[in-house]
Amino acid sequence: MGASGMTIRFSCCEHTGTPVAETRPQRWSRLWVNLWIKRPGVAEEGRDALARHHAETTRRAREAMIEIVRAGYQIGPPPYGYRALRIRVTDPGGCSKLRAVLVPDWQTAAVVKQIFVWRADDGLTFAAVAARLNADLRQHPAPSERWTAKAVRRIVTNVKYTGRQVWARTAAGRPAPVEQWVTSAPMVHEPLVDERVFRRAQHGAREEQRCA
Repeated sequence: MGASGMTIRFSCCEHTGTPVAETRPQRWSRLWVNLWIKRPGVAEEGRDALARHHAETTRRAREAMIEIVRAGYQIGPPPYGYRALRIRVTDPGGCSKLRAVLVPDWQTAAVVKQIFVWRADDGLTFAAVAARLNADLRQHPAPSERWTAKAVRRIVTNVKYTGRQVWARTAAGRPAPVEQWVTSAPMVHEPLVDERVFRRAQHGAREEQRCA
Protein backbone atom coordinates (compact mmCIF):
# COMPACT_ATOMS: atom_id res chain seq x y z
CA MET A 1 0.00 0.00 0.00
CA GLY A 2 1.31 3.46 -0.84
CA ALA A 3 1.53 6.37 1.56
CA SER A 4 -1.41 8.06 -0.14
CA GLY A 5 -3.84 5.29 0.77
CA MET A 6 -3.63 3.57 -2.64
CA THR A 7 -3.15 -0.15 -3.21
CA ILE A 8 -0.17 -0.83 -5.51
CA ARG A 9 -0.29 -3.98 -7.65
CA PHE A 10 2.33 -5.11 -10.16
CA SER A 11 1.45 -6.76 -13.48
CA CYS A 12 3.32 -7.42 -16.71
CA CYS A 13 2.89 -5.41 -19.85
CA GLU A 14 1.30 -7.66 -22.48
CA HIS A 15 3.66 -6.35 -25.17
CA THR A 16 7.05 -6.17 -23.44
CA GLY A 17 6.63 -8.32 -20.35
CA THR A 18 7.95 -5.45 -18.22
CA PRO A 19 6.44 -5.19 -14.72
CA VAL A 20 4.03 -2.26 -14.50
CA ALA A 21 2.75 -0.76 -11.25
CA GLU A 22 -1.01 -0.30 -11.10
CA THR A 23 -2.64 1.80 -8.42
CA ARG A 24 -6.10 1.21 -7.04
CA PRO A 25 -7.73 3.38 -4.37
CA GLN A 26 -8.60 1.73 -1.08
CA ARG A 27 -12.26 1.16 -0.31
CA TRP A 28 -12.31 3.91 2.35
CA SER A 29 -10.73 6.31 -0.15
CA ARG A 30 -13.46 5.62 -2.69
CA LEU A 31 -16.12 6.15 -0.04
CA TRP A 32 -14.50 9.44 0.93
CA VAL A 33 -14.57 10.61 -2.67
CA ASN A 34 -18.21 9.59 -3.04
CA LEU A 35 -19.13 11.38 0.17
CA TRP A 36 -17.34 14.68 -0.31
CA ILE A 37 -17.06 15.04 -4.09
CA LYS A 38 -19.47 12.90 -6.05
CA ARG A 39 -22.40 13.24 -3.62
CA PRO A 40 -22.40 16.77 -2.20
CA GLY A 41 -25.93 16.29 -0.86
CA VAL A 42 -24.70 13.58 1.49
CA ALA A 43 -21.86 15.82 2.66
CA GLU A 44 -24.29 18.63 3.35
CA GLU A 45 -26.49 16.29 5.35
CA GLY A 46 -23.48 15.19 7.40
CA ARG A 47 -22.54 18.78 8.17
CA ASP A 48 -26.11 19.56 9.21
CA ALA A 49 -26.14 16.55 11.53
CA LEU A 50 -22.85 17.67 13.07
CA ALA A 51 -24.20 21.19 13.57
CA ARG A 52 -27.33 19.84 15.26
CA HIS A 53 -25.23 17.64 17.52
CA HIS A 54 -23.03 20.59 18.48
CA ALA A 55 -26.05 22.79 19.22
CA GLU A 56 -27.65 20.11 21.38
CA THR A 57 -24.42 19.48 23.28
CA THR A 58 -24.01 23.21 23.90
CA ARG A 59 -27.60 23.51 25.12
CA ARG A 60 -27.20 20.63 27.57
CA ALA A 61 -23.91 21.99 28.88
CA ARG A 62 -25.48 25.41 29.47
CA GLU A 63 -28.44 23.89 31.29
CA ALA A 64 -26.06 21.92 33.52
CA MET A 65 -24.07 25.07 34.32
CA ILE A 66 -27.24 27.00 35.16
CA GLU A 67 -28.39 24.22 37.48
CA ILE A 68 -25.04 24.19 39.31
CA VAL A 69 -24.97 27.98 39.75
CA ARG A 70 -28.56 28.26 40.94
CA ALA A 71 -27.86 25.53 43.47
CA GLY A 72 -25.14 27.77 44.91
CA TYR A 73 -22.03 25.88 43.81
CA GLN A 74 -18.83 27.40 42.46
CA ILE A 75 -17.71 26.91 38.87
CA GLY A 76 -14.03 27.42 38.15
CA PRO A 77 -11.36 28.95 40.40
CA PRO A 78 -12.63 30.78 43.50
CA PRO A 79 -12.48 34.58 43.51
CA TYR A 80 -9.87 36.37 45.59
CA GLY A 81 -10.90 36.26 49.25
CA TYR A 82 -12.43 32.80 49.06
CA ARG A 83 -11.30 29.23 48.76
CA ALA A 84 -13.24 26.33 47.27
CA LEU A 85 -14.40 23.61 49.63
CA ARG A 86 -15.16 20.32 47.90
CA ILE A 87 -18.26 18.53 49.13
CA ARG A 88 -20.12 15.47 47.91
CA VAL A 89 -23.80 15.89 47.08
CA THR A 90 -26.48 13.51 45.83
CA ASP A 91 -28.72 14.64 43.00
CA PRO A 92 -32.44 13.74 42.72
CA GLY A 93 -31.51 10.76 40.58
CA GLY A 94 -29.38 9.30 43.37
CA CYS A 95 -26.02 10.06 41.73
CA SER A 96 -23.22 11.24 44.00
CA LYS A 97 -21.21 14.18 42.66
CA LEU A 98 -18.44 16.46 43.88
CA ARG A 99 -19.34 20.14 44.08
CA ALA A 100 -17.47 23.21 45.33
CA VAL A 101 -18.78 25.82 47.75
CA LEU A 102 -17.07 29.08 48.62
CA VAL A 103 -15.68 29.65 52.11
CA PRO A 104 -13.73 32.76 53.19
CA ASP A 105 -9.95 32.64 53.15
CA TRP A 106 -8.91 34.14 56.48
CA GLN A 107 -6.10 36.31 55.07
CA THR A 108 -7.40 37.55 51.74
CA ALA A 109 -11.02 37.97 52.89
CA ALA A 110 -9.86 40.82 55.14
CA VAL A 111 -8.27 42.50 52.12
CA VAL A 112 -11.53 42.31 50.19
CA LYS A 113 -13.41 43.93 53.06
CA GLN A 114 -10.83 46.72 53.23
CA ILE A 115 -11.14 47.33 49.48
CA PHE A 116 -14.89 47.84 49.80
CA VAL A 117 -14.41 50.24 52.73
CA TRP A 118 -11.97 52.37 50.76
CA ARG A 119 -14.23 52.30 47.75
CA ALA A 120 -17.69 52.69 49.30
CA ASP A 121 -16.90 54.86 52.34
CA ASP A 122 -13.83 56.83 51.25
CA GLY A 123 -14.79 57.10 47.58
CA LEU A 124 -11.35 56.12 46.28
CA THR A 125 -10.85 55.29 42.62
CA PHE A 126 -9.73 51.83 41.58
CA ALA A 127 -6.24 53.16 40.92
CA ALA A 128 -6.07 54.85 44.33
CA VAL A 129 -7.17 51.65 46.06
CA ALA A 130 -4.51 49.70 44.16
CA ALA A 131 -1.85 52.20 45.26
CA ARG A 132 -2.81 51.79 48.91
CA LEU A 133 -2.72 48.02 48.61
CA ASN A 134 0.70 48.06 46.94
CA ALA A 135 2.07 50.19 49.78
CA ASP A 136 1.95 47.12 52.03
CA LEU A 137 1.89 43.88 50.07
CA ARG A 138 2.59 41.79 53.16
CA GLN A 139 -0.65 43.02 54.68
CA HIS A 140 -2.49 43.04 51.35
CA PRO A 141 -1.16 40.14 49.24
CA ALA A 142 -1.91 40.68 45.56
CA PRO A 143 -3.60 38.13 43.26
CA SER A 144 -0.50 38.34 41.06
CA GLU A 145 2.71 40.32 41.54
CA ARG A 146 1.15 43.71 42.28
CA TRP A 147 -2.28 45.27 42.55
CA THR A 148 -3.71 47.06 39.53
CA ALA A 149 -6.83 49.14 39.00
CA LYS A 150 -8.21 46.30 36.88
CA ALA A 151 -7.71 43.77 39.68
CA VAL A 152 -9.47 46.07 42.15
CA ARG A 153 -12.36 46.65 39.74
CA ARG A 154 -12.73 42.90 39.26
CA ILE A 155 -13.26 42.51 43.00
CA VAL A 156 -15.51 45.52 43.50
CA THR A 157 -17.90 44.48 40.71
CA ASN A 158 -18.10 40.78 41.63
CA VAL A 159 -21.55 39.94 43.03
CA LYS A 160 -20.19 36.77 44.63
CA TYR A 161 -18.87 38.84 47.53
CA THR A 162 -22.48 39.50 48.60
CA GLY A 163 -23.12 35.78 49.14
CA ARG A 164 -24.67 34.97 45.77
CA GLN A 165 -23.40 32.81 42.98
CA VAL A 166 -23.40 34.37 39.53
CA TRP A 167 -22.54 33.20 36.03
CA ALA A 168 -22.71 34.48 32.43
CA ARG A 169 -21.83 38.08 33.27
CA THR A 170 -20.18 38.35 29.86
CA ALA A 171 -21.27 37.35 26.37
CA ALA A 172 -18.86 37.18 23.43
CA GLY A 173 -16.21 38.90 25.55
CA ARG A 174 -18.43 41.85 26.50
CA PRO A 175 -20.38 42.62 29.68
CA ALA A 176 -23.88 41.15 29.50
CA PRO A 177 -26.95 43.01 30.77
CA VAL A 178 -27.70 42.26 34.42
CA GLU A 179 -31.05 40.74 33.51
CA GLN A 180 -29.22 38.06 31.50
CA TRP A 181 -27.02 36.96 34.39
CA VAL A 182 -27.60 33.59 36.00
CA THR A 183 -27.72 34.03 39.77
CA SER A 184 -28.46 31.93 42.81
CA ALA A 185 -30.56 32.71 45.84
CA PRO A 186 -28.90 35.01 48.40
CA MET A 187 -26.60 33.71 51.13
CA VAL A 188 -25.53 30.47 49.44
CA HIS A 189 -22.08 31.14 50.94
CA GLU A 190 -20.75 33.53 53.56
CA PRO A 191 -20.74 37.10 52.19
CA LEU A 192 -17.74 39.37 52.62
CA VAL A 193 -19.76 42.55 52.12
CA ASP A 194 -23.44 43.41 52.51
CA GLU A 195 -25.67 44.46 49.64
CA ARG A 196 -25.79 48.15 50.63
CA VAL A 197 -22.01 48.53 50.77
CA PHE A 198 -21.69 46.64 47.50
CA ARG A 199 -24.11 49.01 45.76
CA ARG A 200 -22.31 52.09 47.09
CA ALA A 201 -19.01 50.71 45.83
CA GLN A 202 -20.41 50.52 42.29
CA HIS A 203 -20.79 54.30 42.06
CA GLY A 204 -18.75 55.52 39.11
CA ALA A 205 -17.44 52.05 38.26
CA ARG A 206 -18.57 52.17 34.63
CA GLU A 207 -17.13 55.62 34.09
CA GLU A 208 -13.77 54.52 35.47
CA GLN A 209 -13.81 51.43 33.28
CA ARG A 210 -14.36 53.52 30.14
CA CYS A 211 -11.52 55.85 31.10
CA ALA A 212 -9.10 53.02 31.96
